[in-house]
Amino acid sequence: MLKKTTVNQLSDLASALMEKGTLVAPVREDAGFQFREITDAKRVDLNFHNTVISPKSVFFPQTEDFVRYRTGRPMQEAEPVEPQGKPLILFGVRPCDVKSFEIMDIHFSGTGDVDPYWQARREAAAIIGYAFDLGAPAEPEEFYQTLGIGAADPEGSDIFMVRRGDDLLLKSITGKGEALLTGMGGLAGASADDEKFFDDTVAAGRDFKTRFTCVDAEVITKKLEDLFHNTDFWEKASNACLSCGVCTFACPTCYCFDICDETLFQQGTRRRVWDACMFTDFTLEASGHNPRTKVYQRLRQKINHKYSYHVRKYGVISCVGCGRCTRYCPVNIDIFSIVEEAMKA
Repeated sequence: MLKKTTVNQLSDLASALMEKGTLVAPVREDAGFQFREITDAKRVDLNFHNTVISPKSVFFPQTEDFVRYRTGRPMQEAEPVEPQGKPLILFGVRPCDVKSFEIMDIHFSGTGDVDPYWQARREAAAIIGYAFDLGAPAEPEEFYQTLGIGAADPEGSDIFMVRRGDDLLLKSITGKGEALLTGMGGLAGASADDEKFFDDTVAAGRDFKTRFTCVDAEVITKKLEDLFHNTDFWEKASNACLSCGVCTFACPTCYCFDICDETLFQQGTRRRVWDACMFTDFTLEASGHNPRTKVYQRLRQKINHKYSYHVRKYGVISCVGCGRCTRYCPVNIDIFSIVEEAMKA
């Protein structure tokens, strides 16, 4: 099913979606575009290239409570925080970020040990993807096409959206997406010409170039295995790194977390919080021993996890080429350049 509306009617579309569930969509802020829960439909803005932070926090919040308790009381009195699966629409997600959800699904629900918090949110959510503008060049940090992700790939979305001039074309990709489109008023029917434009855009998106070195999963996995003990290579790659963790917090596929207990006035909470392998204390053991005290060891871990360990374990690279890690690195470390150098080694 293909429907359409106009860019000028975007707030009407947002209002209609808000009637179906919680709407999370891109909004313009001083620091750039971010995904936010929408309470004012007029705030939704599609005039963006990509958001500063990926939308993974919709399914994997930066902090998440698991158990609430009172200190000094029996364990049996602790109250678990039940997973919440409220209807949610995630609107305007770029194809590389949609792909990241599928990769994260492997960790949180695809290995047999299902994370109920992740799963409840994923099952309750409808994803409305949004094609990149094929008339504008990719940003220099991006390399999603080299990983097999097209600029207008609808896979993984429930509804996929393509802009055609002043029109927005919305096509249902899954049964969930079709039900959502069917139940919404205010959308016009699309013409045969609109159908052709949509299909042509999806096809053209597969040839849309980002960076030019094609990354073969098996090849890069073997290259990184061979380079693991090449200290000179990794020290050169990490020479400027500050271990600030910006790359991991901005990344759509980083999922490391810590479990913390916080107490105040006898009220306790056990919660999950994001963590990062780039932090100095990430591998600090209770004994005081830390197997990764050096920056190069931590950067090596991050890149090997995404491009080697993950491939060996799950058969897919744990990176979608969105470029955020490079774009927001304060010292301009480019993960793709490191991968390119590894390919040449």
